[in-house]
This record gives sequence, C-alpha cells and structure tokens, in this order.
Amino acid sequence: MRELLATLDDWARSDPEMALATVIRTSGSTPRPAGARLLVSREGRMAGSVSGGCLESAVILEGQATLRGAAPPRVLHYGISDELGWSVGLSCGGSCDIFIETLRWDGSDEVLIAARQAIDADRGVALMTTVSGPHMGARAAAVEGGRWVGDLGQPGVEAAIRAGVEGRLGSGLAGIEEAEDTGVFVDPVVPAPHLVVVGAAHVAVPLTRMAKAAGYRVTVVDPRRAFLTEQRLPDADRLEAAWPDQVLAGIDLGPRDAAVCLAHDPKFEDPALGILLRGRAGYVGAIGSRGTNAKRCARLREAGLDEAALARLHSPIGLDLGAVTPEEIAVAILAEVVAARRGRRGGALSAKPVPEGLEAAVAGPAADPAGGSARIA
Repeated sequence: MRELLATLDDWARSDPEMALATVIRTSGSTPRPAGARLLVSREGRMAGSVSGGCLESAVILEGQATLRGAAPPRVLHYGISDELGWSVGLSCGGSCDIFIETLRWDGSDEVLIAARQAIDADRGVALMTTVSGPHMGARAAAVEGGRWVGDLGQPGVEAAIRAGVEGRLGSGLAGIEEAEDTGVFVDPVVPAPHLVVVGAAHVAVPLTRMAKAAGYRVTVVDPRRAFLTEQRLPDADRLEAAWPDQVLAGIDLGPRDAAVCLAHDPKFEDPALGILLRGRAGYVGAIGSRGTNAKRCARLREAGLDEAALARLHSPIGLDLGAVTPEEIAVAILAEVVAARRGRRGGALSAKPVPEGLEAAVAGPAADPAGGSARIA
C-alpha cells in the first residue's frame, strides 16, 4: 500500500473512487507475493502489479466491472490449469487468489485514514479486509501499539485473529487469518527493518552497502572515528561515534530488526551483546570462529546472561557459503539476516522437495489446454 499512496493522492483529484486488486493467497511458484496490489481507475489507468504483467489486463477488466457496480467484492482464482492462466502467461507452476474491491480515497473512510496516518508517521499498521464469509469487503486497521479502527463485521473475529495480526506486524508478512467462517486478509505495512552494525570493520563496508540495497535502514556504531567516516560508509543512514552499549541503550530494535557485531574486540562486543540478547531484536549475530564464540559465551554467562539468551546468538555468523573475501562474508551475513527475518533456514531452493502433484499439474494443461478461465473462489 505504501508505494501506491502518491498515485492514490494524484488520481483522487479527478475521481476518488478506484478499484483495488490484491494478491491474498499464492501456491507454488508465482510472480508476485501475497500483498502485491494493483490499483485501477475508472478510465483504465493502472498502478502496481499483481502478476508481473501476465494477469494485469484481465484484472483491470475485473476492476472496471467492480467500479461500474456490475460485480461485488470477490476473490478470483488463477491457476496453471486455467485456460486464461496459460493464455496470458501464468505458466510458472503456481496459482494465486486475487481479491477485487473498491475504495474511496477522499478522507471519508476512517480505516484508510488511520492507515495513512500510521504510514506517514513511520509506524507499523496492518490493513485488514474480510475476504470470505458473510461480510466480505469489511475493513479494519490495527496500528502497532494496540489501536484498532474499523469493524470486520462478524462478532468475535477481531479477538480471534488479534494474536495472528500482531505476529504479522512483527514479521511484516501478509496472509490470511481464519476465524470460524470468516477469512481476513492481513497486510502489514511496516517501516523498513533496521540493521545495527557494531564495529566499522572491513566487512562493514560491503555489508552496509548490500543491506541498504535490500531495504534496511543501517546504523554503524564505533567509537573509533578514524574507521567511522562517510567516505568509508557512504550508504549508512547513521554513523554513531560512541561506545556501542551507550548507543544501543537508546535504540529500540524489534522483531523485524537485526544487529551484527563485527568488532573482534570483547570490550566492544560484550556490553553490546548483553543489551542485544536481552532485547527484542529478531536477529543478533557476532563474527568469529567457534572457539572465539565459546570464549565469548563463557564471558557472557559470567556477566549474567542465561542459556535462553545465549541461544539467540548467531555465531559463527552467516550462512555456510564458503565465503572468503569481505564482500562474500557480507553476502553470507545478510543472507542469514534475511532468512531469520522470513523464518527460513537458508538452504538451497533446489534441494527442497517438489510439492506433491506439481509435475502432473504442469503436464496437464500442456496436454489438454481446454480449461476454464479465471473463476470466483
């Protein structure tokens, strides 16, 4: 939703009513993930994407039909066995459900107002839409911190999905939460994740650059001013020339955020890790060999950290890529940071088992392309 705000403002000057198509569920390989959105105007303008191009023309027609009042809010299913899926190029092996609805961007919808205010204030907000059940199209918003706005239409639904919504605000991952006969699509719009790098060592230079390109806000902390310069670290959002524990005491890292210690020096690392491992950061890593880490953990135990806190520490840091150069080590570190944030272990995709029935599904339409078009789910 964040990337469509400027378009919403622009289009609303001539017509505040628009159609919105949202990918709410995917299966197998698909071009766009859950949460991808396509905005459609009455005259056929489009912004965003729900399929990387292969379904856009069909979805635009569905959106315009919704704007004309010819069709209610609904879920459309596109799969590789559908004739339309093959004719427009959705032959990547998966399927997706797309929810079509209308919205008015004129300041009259309290849910959209709350979502916009949270985004402008750089606060997390979950935009919720009922996509199945008797109240399809009902909307609500959950602002990070506990404030809920709107009504999903069914008594008890909000209480039933509250934990799931909070979890999605933490992970930043969109998806459907189920409550009795109601399905609610939860789309968390969250600030960019924060990566704190302790120690402006040589690996910090490529790591900062790569993390910034991956969408992280990056802070580098090091009291050694000779290392902490804009010339060495031009991609960092913040450079903090102070002792790490002093800086970390004033930074609230949450489940989406990460911190890595690259200093190779206990007087920098140990106080910093003491704060980080007692905090809420989703990933905490420290560079060094297994022997170095064993000595580090012994010192941290003596400082009062328990085994549960120490179990959160990723060290040796990074995925096992055989990395040697600073750039390769940075790739390994950032890959593990991303994997942890997404709840994955970081193995090779080619090593994953093929989903049951996928080969047959792929072979079927090629042998018999006479399938149906998109269908209402």
